[in-house]
Amino acid sequence: SAPISREVLRTHHSKGFRDGRMQQEDGKDEAILRELREISNKHSPFHNIGKEPVRRPSLAAASVSSSGSDEENLERDRTSQECIGCEDDNNFLRQTGENRDLNQYWYSKNTIEILCNAITEGLSISNGSRVAFLSTPSLFFSLSSKERENCALFDFDTSWESYSGYQFYDYNDPTNVNESCQGAFDLIVIDPPFISGSVWENYAITAKLLMKGGRAQVIATTVEENAILMKEMFGCKPATFRPSIPNLVYQYSVFTNFSCLALSDKNSELAV
Repeated sequence: SAPISREVLRTHHSKGFRDGRMQQEDGKDEAILRELREISNKHSPFHNIGKEPVRRPSLAAASVSSSGSDEENLERDRTSQECIGCEDDNNFLRQTGENRDLNQYWYSKNTIEILCNAITEGLSISNGSRVAFLSTPSLFFSLSSKERENCALFDFDTSWESYSGYQFYDYNDPTNVNESCQGAFDLIVIDPPFISGSVWENYAITAKLLMKGGRAQVIATTVEENAILMKEMFGCKPATFRPSIPNLVYQYSVFTNFSCLALSDKNSELAV
């Protein structure tokens, strides 16, 4: 994201954080780096193992209207019954490099498939149709243009500003959300660039602004150490499935506030 812009705990340098900016508050940079070092000591690097691609249905409530020519550059050549991962390539992954200045680390193709299955399942459970992707571009752009008609991507990376559904988002300004998007979404997918509680608090503020009627299905990815935080903020619990992020040495978990069959199995891409 990922562009699910991750969409994900990222490898950090002592200078330069996601969004290309350093946290300005005194002591926060040091605290985040210390937290990352502690987690790094707990987790071993993992490797991808070959796996057959997972098939999924298209989002149930996807619009059938056409999209602009810019989006066609990322569009897969498939029918509405085909899945993202049935071809050798995911066009987004193939065409879009990770921008380290923005701490972008994409999910693997099969992880994207599983997470898209979870999104479809969540919409089915809630009888919903609209999805907000918070800092998860690799998921958003792995959907067909038809599916994206009912979705919005909230991300700091303005390279996607010409795409339908893109909304500029800066987590340091969490209430700066287009009024038309407030209270409009049935499901929220969240993958912040940092694991710290202060960053998650800002994402939670934004997510709650976007939720339809103040309630929505939530799919969030972060380290397992944030389990209590996910429970307190969204009522989320960890799923059995954990995402593969090939260029990231830290292991993330997936948290949802609904029971999800798509996330009930272990990810065979992971070595452990």
